[in-house]
Amino acid sequence: MRTLTGAACLAALAFCGCLNRQAVQEPGKAPVAEQPQREPFPEQPAASPAAPVETAAAEAGAPARDFTGSRGPVTEAWGWRVQIFASATLENARRVAEEARWKFGDQQVFIVEALPYYKVQVGSSLAKQDADRMKTRARSLGFEQAWVVEVDLTR
Repeated sequence: MRTLTGAACLAALAFCGCLNRQAVQEPGKAPVAEQPQREPFPEQPAASPAAPVETAAAEAGAPARDFTGSRGPVTEAWGWRVQIFASATLENARRVAEEARWKFGDQQVFIVEALPYYKVQVGSSLAKQDADRMKTRARSLGFEQAWVVEVDLTR
């Protein structure tokens, strides 16, 4: 009799448990917010080199130099940039450069004219490792064909 009563209790609990199931709620879809219209990023001209410092040597007829290092005047400084785009038209290069300026808010974006192409390059670094990190960042931002190029940073 005990076995029969225990079995009846278990059957009643199982049956009651099935009836009291809680309904699973579907996750609600969040309302899609409209994105505000972005203003075009203003085109900025390339920075002009600093004015040469007038010295006694310059006044005596010797040419003034912009930069002087421990081994004399500096005329070149080679470094690395990440090239994200190249086009035969300036319009396409400007469009991609504007997009890059929005995505790379903390880096300079350059349009380099190397006829017949206009190249869009990002950043300026002296160490190739920094440029490699920038290349990885560019690829994650949607510029899948980004690559590192060596350039003269004084030009």
